[in-house]
Amino acid sequence: MSTFFFDNNLSPRLVAGLRGFGEDVQHLREAFPPDAKDPVWIPQVAAWGWILVTRDKRIRSRPLEAEALAGSGLSGFVFMQKREPDFWGWVELVVRRWAEMRRLTETEKKPFLLGITERGKMERLR
Repeated sequence: MSTFFFDNNLSPRLVAGLRGFGEDVQHLREAFPPDAKDPVWIPQVAAWGWILVTRDKRIRSRPLEAEALAGSGLSGFVFMQKREPDFWGWVELVVRRWAEMRRLTETEKKPFLLGITERGKMERLR
């Protein structure tokens, strides 16, 4: 089973809740300084074999982050919501997709980057 690494743009409380249900999850603030930049943690998270969970839709379009992603082989999921949910909206979105995310980490060819649309559809971003 894979460890899921939640970016700083998702709540540590969400990670704590998933961990309370026995899930193997880490939040950025547990492994890095809270202000760690993406190009710093991306290669390390990839080296650990962890799976990224983020809501940063632009992570693959900013030059430094795109270079870090391409060079690291990091796999992950990007929530692509157009509207910004509140905390409970994020809990619902993550929990509703969780079983599929876990399954895909075992079946998808790595590295992968899958976007999760507002309606929950998974689409390959890379």
